Formats: sequence, structure tokens, C-alpha cells
Amino acid sequence: MMLSATLYVSGLVTTPVSAKTRPLGQMIIASTVGMAFTSDALAIVMTMAPVIVGLTFLTSMNAVGVSVLLRRFTGLDYPTALLATMPTSPVEAVVIAEKFGLNLGLVVLSQTIRIASVVVLIPIALYLADGWPGDPARGLASAYVFDLGSVALLAISALAGGLLFKILRLPNPYFFGALLSSAVVSSSGLQVAPYPYLVLAGAQVVLGTWLGSVFTKDLFFGGGKLTLALIVSMLCFILFTSATAIVFAELIGQPWETMVLSAAPGGVTEMALTAQFLGYDVAIITSFQVVRICILMPGIHGFIAVARRYGSERSG
Repeated sequence: MMLSATLYVSGLVTTPVSAKTRPLGQMIIASTVGMAFTSDALAIVMTMAPVIVGLTFLTSMNAVGVSVLLRRFTGLDYPTALLATMPTSPVEAVVIAEKFGLNLGLVVLSQTIRIASVVVLIPIALYLADGWPGDPARGLASAYVFDLGSVALLAISALAGGLLFKILRLPNPYFFGALLSSAVVSSSGLQVAPYPYLVLAGAQVVLGTWLGSVFTKDLFFGGGKLTLALIVSMLCFILFTSATAIVFAELIGQPWETMVLSAAPGGVTEMALTAQFLGYDVAIITSFQVVRICILMPGIHGFIAVARRYGSERSG
């Protein structure tokens, strides 16, 4: 993404990257995330559903509050400020931005700042609070063993979910459909296995290249204070969400570290890996992260529609 963005911002490359490259990459990434939703995670969701929904609501309210501040200090329209803040993947944020005619580059920039900040700051903060884990290999997955049948089952479930959601005209079909279908297969106890590393890396490269291509020269060289405002707003969002998670943990009797990782507005995979490395409850954290995606991802369209209506009323 960084290389692609550099080429497009510099003007060395101007040819748009076709959006037709997105679906395959989205299904591969989404099904990899959904695979983490095991039967253990399903059991946690069944017993902790009100808690998970409550923390998701609080996280979304933090996002709304930060988006209001971002809009006030930058003059952005309400829909753009909200989409720039809401915790979702950069790819899905751009898909929604395209649908509503919002600034693609600005949305990608803000979403990328958020994810990068979470991945860097949250693990460091937990390390400073609790110290380095005694065994760096504790909880990490064993060496990868390729299983054609299990990988094929994951791929088929992802394709079936994506196509079904597309036929039903549901939002974000290739990501949300693939995620949900693979989560159902994984939590049912059927044996699924991750894609080979090169396949997963290739999907990330495809999506990263496309994301980088939406950056423009005006976004960077004309941004200035706006870019700084995005960075500050994302740091505030992480701080507010972490503080909320700590208070929430005290109320429900869960370790605060687990709740901070559960509420962290980053990627499921990154938070699960952090939990594995530092020795926290991976099943709980994965459950919170996946359910939040399932609630917020289809709901973001409604948030943006309401924000657009509110913005129109204010301007009128």
C-alpha cells in the first residue's frame, strides 16, 4: 500500500487499479478472520452476548463522539468524518465511501492511521503494564501443515458466502458474506485450515495496491493540518476506547488487558496474535472482535445515511 501510494502521489503512476481486483482479496482475508471464530468462541458469545453487545455499543459511541470533534476542528462533512473514524477495515471503508460519494483518500488515510496506531501502541502499552511474557513462544500456533481438504473447505465457504450476499444485495458481500460463512463453518466444528502463506500475502498485496492507488497528491500536499487532525483524532479514539474497556472490565469482573484487546479498534488477526503472544484469552478477544465486525459492518451504512441526513438538515 505504501509503495502504491508513493507512486500515485508522486504522479509516476496515474492508471487506476481496477476495483475488480478487490473481491478475491476480500474473501481470502475475511475467511481467514472468520476461521478464528471457533466453537470455543461461539460458546463465549452465547454466554457473554449482552456484555459483547454492550462493549460494541460503547465503542461505536466513542467513534461517534470523536467524529463530531473531528468534524468540528476540520470542517469535514459529517458522513466523511464518521466513516473516517468508525472501526472497520480500510477496504470496506472505501467501498462505503464510493457508495456515498465521499473522499476515498482521506477515508483510507484515517483508517490506516487508526489500525497502525492500534497495532503499535496497544501491545507496547500492555508490555509496559505487565512486562514481557516469560515464554515468547507461549500460545503461538505450531508450524503450518498444508491440508488441501481443510483449505478447500475454507475457500468454498468464503466463495459461497460472498456470492450469496451478492445475490441478496446485502452490504459488503465479499467481505461480510465470506466472514460470516467461514465463521459458521469453523464454529460448527468442521475442520478448516488457513491458506498457504503466499496466498494470504498475495491477497494483502492485491488489496494494499488498490488502497494505495486511491491516494492523491492533493491529499498529502494540500492536507497539512487535516492530516495532523486525523492522527490526533485516531489517538483520542484509541485512548477513549481503552479507558472505556478498563472501566467495563471492572464492572464485569474480567481482566482489563483482555477487555482492552477485545475493544481495540484494530484488526481481529492482529489482536488475536497479540493476545497469543502476551498470554491473554484468545477466544474471548476473538469473540468480541468478530461480533463487533458483524454488528458494525452492516450498520455503518445506516450510520452514514443518518449522518448525511443530519448534515443536509444543518446546511439547509
